[in-house]
Amino acid sequence: MFFFKYIYIAILMFLTIFLRMYLFVIEKIESPEKYNNAVYWIVNGWAAYILKVIGVKVKVKGIENLPEGNCLIVSNHQGNADFLVLMSRLNKQMGFLAKKEILKLHIVGAWMKVMHCVFIDRENIRESLKAINEGIDNLEKGYSMVIFPEGTRSKSHVLGEFKKGSMKMATKASVPIVPIVLDNTFKVFEEGNGKLRPAEVTMSILEPIDIVKLTKEEKAKLAEIVRERIEKELNTLIKK
Repeated sequence: MFFFKYIYIAILMFLTIFLRMYLFVIEKIESPEKYNNAVYWIVNGWAAYILKVIGVKVKVKGIENLPEGNCLIVSNHQGNADFLVLMSRLNKQMGFLAKKEILKLHIVGAWMKVMHCVFIDRENIRESLKAINEGIDNLEKGYSMVIFPEGTRSKSHVLGEFKKGSMKMATKASVPIVPIVLDNTFKVFEEGNGKLRPAEVTMSILEPIDIVKLTKEEKAKLAEIVRERIEKELNTLIKK
Protein backbone atom coordinates (compact mmCIF):
# COMPACT_ATOMS: atom_id res chain seq x y z
CA MET A 1 0.00 0.00 0.00
CA PHE A 2 2.81 2.41 0.88
CA PHE A 3 4.26 1.84 -2.62
CA PHE A 4 1.13 3.28 -4.25
CA LYS A 5 1.27 6.28 -1.91
CA TYR A 6 4.82 6.95 -3.08
CA ILE A 7 3.73 6.73 -6.72
CA TYR A 8 0.78 9.05 -6.11
CA ILE A 9 2.93 11.60 -4.28
CA ALA A 10 5.54 11.42 -7.05
CA ILE A 11 2.81 12.22 -9.59
CA LEU A 12 1.66 15.15 -7.45
CA MET A 13 5.25 16.40 -7.31
CA PHE A 14 5.49 16.23 -11.10
CA LEU A 15 2.23 18.12 -11.52
CA THR A 16 3.65 21.01 -9.47
CA ILE A 17 5.72 21.85 -12.57
CA PHE A 18 2.51 23.23 -14.11
CA LEU A 19 1.87 25.25 -10.96
CA ARG A 20 5.37 26.72 -11.32
CA MET A 21 4.37 27.82 -14.83
CA TYR A 22 1.27 29.46 -13.35
CA LEU A 23 3.43 31.30 -10.82
CA PHE A 24 5.75 32.45 -13.60
CA VAL A 25 2.79 34.14 -15.28
CA ILE A 26 1.54 35.64 -12.00
CA GLU A 27 4.99 37.05 -11.28
CA LYS A 28 5.00 38.83 -14.65
CA ILE A 29 1.51 40.36 -14.57
CA GLU A 30 0.66 40.83 -10.90
CA SER A 31 2.11 42.70 -7.91
CA PRO A 32 4.74 41.09 -5.65
CA GLU A 33 2.09 40.84 -2.92
CA LYS A 34 -0.28 38.83 -5.13
CA TYR A 35 2.61 36.65 -6.28
CA ASN A 36 3.66 35.87 -2.68
CA ASN A 37 0.04 35.14 -1.76
CA ALA A 38 -0.19 32.70 -4.68
CA VAL A 39 3.01 30.94 -3.54
CA TYR A 40 1.63 30.67 0.01
CA TRP A 41 -1.74 29.32 -1.20
CA ILE A 42 -0.15 26.66 -3.42
CA VAL A 43 2.58 25.48 -1.02
CA ASN A 44 0.42 25.35 2.10
CA GLY A 45 -2.45 23.66 0.28
CA TRP A 46 -0.06 21.11 -1.26
CA ALA A 47 1.48 20.30 2.15
CA ALA A 48 -1.95 19.82 3.73
CA TYR A 49 -3.04 17.52 0.90
CA ILE A 50 0.10 15.38 1.11
CA LEU A 51 -0.46 14.87 4.85
CA LYS A 52 -4.05 13.86 4.11
CA VAL A 53 -2.91 11.33 1.49
CA ILE A 54 -0.42 9.79 3.93
CA GLY A 55 -3.03 9.71 6.70
CA VAL A 56 -1.41 12.17 9.10
CA LYS A 57 -3.65 13.91 11.64
CA VAL A 58 -2.27 17.06 13.25
CA LYS A 59 -3.35 18.33 16.65
CA VAL A 60 -2.50 22.01 17.13
CA LYS A 61 -2.06 23.62 20.53
CA GLY A 62 -1.51 27.31 21.30
CA ILE A 63 -2.45 28.79 17.93
CA GLU A 64 -3.32 31.99 19.80
CA ASN A 65 0.41 32.42 20.55
CA LEU A 66 1.25 32.95 16.88
CA PRO A 67 1.86 36.68 16.23
CA GLU A 68 0.04 38.42 13.40
CA GLY A 69 3.26 39.84 11.97
CA ASN A 70 6.39 38.07 10.84
CA CYS A 71 8.53 36.15 13.29
CA LEU A 72 11.34 33.64 13.65
CA ILE A 73 9.95 30.16 14.26
CA VAL A 74 12.29 27.90 16.23
CA SER A 75 11.29 24.25 16.19
CA ASN A 76 12.64 20.87 17.21
CA HIS A 77 13.30 18.53 14.31
CA GLN A 78 12.10 14.92 14.57
CA GLY A 79 11.61 14.03 10.93
CA ASN A 80 11.01 14.99 7.31
CA ALA A 81 7.30 15.49 7.99
CA ASP A 82 8.14 18.55 10.11
CA PHE A 83 8.23 20.73 7.00
CA LEU A 84 4.79 19.56 5.86
CA VAL A 85 3.22 20.04 9.30
CA LEU A 86 4.57 23.57 9.70
CA MET A 87 3.65 24.65 6.17
CA SER A 88 0.13 23.23 6.36
CA ARG A 89 -0.82 24.57 9.77
CA LEU A 90 0.86 27.98 10.16
CA ASN A 91 -0.84 30.93 8.48
CA LYS A 92 2.46 32.51 7.48
CA GLN A 93 4.48 33.34 4.39
CA MET A 94 7.69 31.71 5.55
CA GLY A 95 10.93 30.24 4.41
CA PHE A 96 13.19 27.63 5.99
CA LEU A 97 16.86 27.64 6.81
CA ALA A 98 17.78 24.35 5.14
CA LYS A 99 20.85 22.31 4.24
CA LYS A 100 22.16 23.04 0.74
CA GLU A 101 21.95 19.32 -0.08
CA ILE A 102 18.20 19.63 -0.50
CA LEU A 103 18.83 21.54 -3.73
CA LYS A 104 19.78 18.19 -5.28
CA LEU A 105 16.05 17.39 -5.16
CA HIS A 106 15.36 19.69 -8.09
CA ILE A 107 11.57 20.03 -7.85
CA VAL A 108 11.64 20.48 -4.06
CA GLY A 109 14.57 22.88 -4.26
CA ALA A 110 12.84 25.00 -6.90
CA TRP A 111 9.75 25.39 -4.73
CA MET A 112 11.81 26.18 -1.65
CA LYS A 113 13.53 29.00 -3.54
CA VAL A 114 10.23 30.72 -4.35
CA MET A 115 9.26 30.33 -0.66
CA HIS A 116 12.25 32.51 0.32
CA CYS A 117 14.12 29.59 1.86
CA VAL A 118 17.82 30.00 2.61
CA PHE A 119 20.32 27.22 1.99
CA ILE A 120 23.28 26.78 4.31
CA ASP A 121 26.63 25.07 3.77
CA ARG A 122 27.83 24.09 7.23
CA GLU A 123 31.23 23.09 5.87
CA ASN A 124 31.89 26.65 4.70
CA ILE A 125 31.87 29.33 7.43
CA ARG A 126 31.74 32.21 4.97
CA GLU A 127 28.79 30.70 3.09
CA SER A 128 27.03 29.93 6.40
CA LEU A 129 27.29 33.58 7.45
CA LYS A 130 26.02 34.63 4.04
CA ALA A 131 22.99 32.34 4.44
CA ILE A 132 22.21 33.73 7.90
CA ASN A 133 22.41 37.27 6.51
CA GLU A 134 19.98 36.28 3.75
CA GLY A 135 17.62 35.00 6.43
CA ILE A 136 17.92 38.27 8.35
CA ASP A 137 17.17 40.16 5.12
CA ASN A 138 14.02 38.05 4.61
CA LEU A 139 12.87 38.83 8.16
CA GLU A 140 13.47 42.54 7.63
CA LYS A 141 11.39 42.38 4.44
CA GLY A 142 8.46 41.00 6.43
CA TYR A 143 8.70 37.27 5.78
CA SER A 144 8.80 34.72 8.59
CA MET A 145 11.64 32.21 8.80
CA VAL A 146 11.85 28.72 10.32
CA ILE A 147 15.01 27.26 11.83
CA PHE A 148 15.77 23.86 13.33
CA PRO A 149 18.62 24.62 15.80
CA GLU A 150 19.44 20.92 16.30
CA GLY A 151 20.76 20.96 12.74
CA THR A 152 19.52 17.46 11.93
CA ARG A 153 16.58 15.12 12.51
CA SER A 154 16.48 13.32 15.86
CA LYS A 155 14.27 10.55 14.34
CA SER A 156 12.82 10.07 17.83
CA HIS A 157 11.29 11.89 20.82
CA VAL A 158 14.79 12.94 21.91
CA LEU A 159 15.66 16.65 21.72
CA GLY A 160 19.20 17.23 20.49
CA GLU A 161 21.57 20.02 21.46
CA PHE A 162 21.14 23.36 19.73
CA LYS A 163 23.97 24.40 17.44
CA LYS A 164 26.18 27.23 18.62
CA GLY A 165 25.14 30.50 17.01
CA SER A 166 21.74 29.17 15.94
CA MET A 167 19.99 32.26 17.33
CA LYS A 168 22.02 34.87 15.42
CA MET A 169 19.19 35.41 12.99
CA ALA A 170 16.83 36.26 15.84
CA THR A 171 19.10 38.67 17.68
CA LYS A 172 20.09 40.54 14.51
CA ALA A 173 16.59 40.99 13.07
CA SER A 174 14.86 41.77 16.40
CA VAL A 175 11.64 39.96 15.50
CA PRO A 176 9.63 37.84 17.96
CA ILE A 177 10.82 34.27 18.45
CA VAL A 178 8.09 31.64 18.44
CA PRO A 179 9.20 28.28 19.89
CA ILE A 180 7.29 25.37 18.38
CA VAL A 181 7.26 21.79 19.61
CA LEU A 182 6.60 18.94 17.18
CA ASP A 183 6.02 15.40 18.42
CA ASN A 184 5.53 12.05 16.69
CA THR A 185 6.47 13.42 13.26
CA PHE A 186 9.27 10.86 13.04
CA LYS A 187 6.61 8.13 12.94
CA VAL A 188 5.50 9.27 9.48
CA PHE A 189 8.71 8.36 7.64
CA GLU A 190 11.75 7.61 9.78
CA GLU A 191 10.25 4.99 12.14
CA GLY A 192 9.18 2.86 9.18
CA ASN A 193 12.63 3.04 7.56
CA GLY A 194 11.35 5.06 4.64
CA LYS A 195 7.83 3.64 4.49
CA LEU A 196 5.18 6.36 4.74
CA ARG A 197 2.85 5.67 7.65
CA PRO A 198 -0.28 7.31 9.05
CA ALA A 199 0.33 9.00 12.39
CA GLU A 200 -1.18 11.35 14.93
CA VAL A 201 1.22 14.23 15.49
CA THR A 202 1.13 17.27 17.73
CA MET A 203 2.28 20.82 17.08
CA SER A 204 2.44 23.02 20.17
CA ILE A 205 3.01 26.75 19.67
CA LEU A 206 4.56 28.34 22.76
CA GLU A 207 4.41 31.96 23.88
CA PRO A 208 6.60 34.23 21.74
CA ILE A 209 9.80 35.75 23.09
CA ASP A 210 10.23 39.49 22.58
CA ILE A 211 13.89 40.00 21.68
CA VAL A 212 13.70 43.73 22.38
CA LYS A 213 12.88 43.11 26.05
CA LEU A 214 15.75 40.71 26.69
CA THR A 215 18.84 41.75 28.60
CA LYS A 216 22.31 41.37 27.13
CA GLU A 217 22.85 38.29 29.34
CA GLU A 218 19.56 36.71 28.23
CA LYS A 219 20.45 37.26 24.57
CA ALA A 220 23.75 35.49 25.17
CA LYS A 221 21.86 32.50 26.60
CA LEU A 222 18.98 32.66 24.12
CA ALA A 223 19.60 29.20 22.67
CA GLU A 224 19.50 27.70 26.19
CA ILE A 225 16.32 29.59 27.07
CA VAL A 226 14.49 28.47 23.92
CA ARG A 227 15.72 24.88 24.22
CA GLU A 228 14.56 24.64 27.86
CA ARG A 229 11.07 25.80 26.88
CA ILE A 230 10.85 23.35 24.00
CA GLU A 231 12.18 20.48 26.11
CA LYS A 232 9.69 21.15 28.91
CA GLU A 233 6.73 21.11 26.52
CA LEU A 234 8.06 18.08 24.64
CA ASN A 235 8.32 16.11 27.88
CA THR A 236 4.74 17.07 28.69
CA LEU A 237 3.52 15.83 25.29
CA ILE A 238 5.44 12.55 25.58
CA LYS A 239 3.87 11.76 28.96
CA LYS A 240 0.32 12.11 27.62
